[in-house]
Amino acid sequence: MMQIGIVTSSYPLSSDDTVNAGVFVRDVAHQLASRGHIVHVLTPKKYGSVETSSQVAVDFLPWWGGAKDLASISMKNPLNLLRFSTLVASGLWNVSRYAAFHHLDTLLAMWAIPSGLFSWWAWKSLGIPYGVWALGSDIWARHKYPFGNAIVKRVLRDAKFRFADGMELTNEVERLAQHPCHFVPSVRHLPIANQTIQPAHLSEGETHFLFIGRYEKNKGPDILIDAMKLFLKNGNNAHLHLFGSGSLKHQLQAQIEDYQTYIHLEDYANPQTVISYAQSCDWLIIPSRIESIPLIFMDALQIGIPVIVSDVGDLGSLVHRFKIGMVVPPENPLALAEALQASLERPKTTFIDAWQAPRKLFNLNSSVTQVENALLSIRTPKS
Repeated sequence: MMQIGIVTSSYPLSSDDTVNAGVFVRDVAHQLASRGHIVHVLTPKKYGSVETSSQVAVDFLPWWGGAKDLASISMKNPLNLLRFSTLVASGLWNVSRYAAFHHLDTLLAMWAIPSGLFSWWAWKSLGIPYGVWALGSDIWARHKYPFGNAIVKRVLRDAKFRFADGMELTNEVERLAQHPCHFVPSVRHLPIANQTIQPAHLSEGETHFLFIGRYEKNKGPDILIDAMKLFLKNGNNAHLHLFGSGSLKHQLQAQIEDYQTYIHLEDYANPQTVISYAQSCDWLIIPSRIESIPLIFMDALQIGIPVIVSDVGDLGSLVHRFKIGMVVPPENPLALAEALQASLERPKTTFIDAWQAPRKLFNLNSSVTQVENALLSIRTPKS
């Protein structure tokens, strides 16, 4: 049994809060707790009401902000930079103090910035060993933070182990750290077996496409809308349902003007909505400009909805390997529109036998076992 501290910038306030990768962090924390470990989560305070848990202790770091999606905050705004500075100061002070008070054995940083920096300081000042689990957006966005590149390199190099949630990302982390990194997928648990979650009531006899992700440039929702408009102009009749939030929302609203009958722009989807719409829609679209392996791709594997993905990160090779959809060049609305057209000839039932193999490779229990073993291996025996 270990006293484990999970330091994360992403953690949901409640079971219905599905902003970013925090839902996956919660599942990891609860699984570790179910295996007999005492788990403490240290995360920035966010706006909204908090749903407490009897399994996991959650401590909120005070700061002059409350945004749920730190990855989307622009550091070009001086006010945001000031707010982030207060978070860094709070994390450096409070994570070490909390770890010492609760006699934590190990720390797991999710992700390198700012959580890795807080964990690194706890190791530097108290000798508590830590590991880092890196996300693609975490590594790629490092240059937007003051001294971000140098901090990420130092945090990764001094960590006792490094995980990355993508295969190509694993190589990038190894390059930065100059030490080994292991691919461990980030998978959340979806209550698919819950019989009370019914498929969404969508118009029958028509094709329905689905996008679930942040409304940010790297996720490419603007590319998808352009492709959908081309698809509709070719005389096709189908619907596109987008769920998310982010800095592009107003731009996307302007993009779909005069197309609202067929393109539906919604807010974040909770797990029930993800399951409901993925059960009813014909294809999930992942049109990212840059990507590792997004959480929604793992959701698609669990639910069994074929995907159309841009050929970035690991997505293209995985879709080809498991034959679960189509791959298009990135940032190419015309090619994506052609894939939407081609999908009309490939019903969902075509892929009914394709899901078993990827589900064996990507599952939450396996990922948590790798985390648990890594944390056990770095724990310093108490005298």
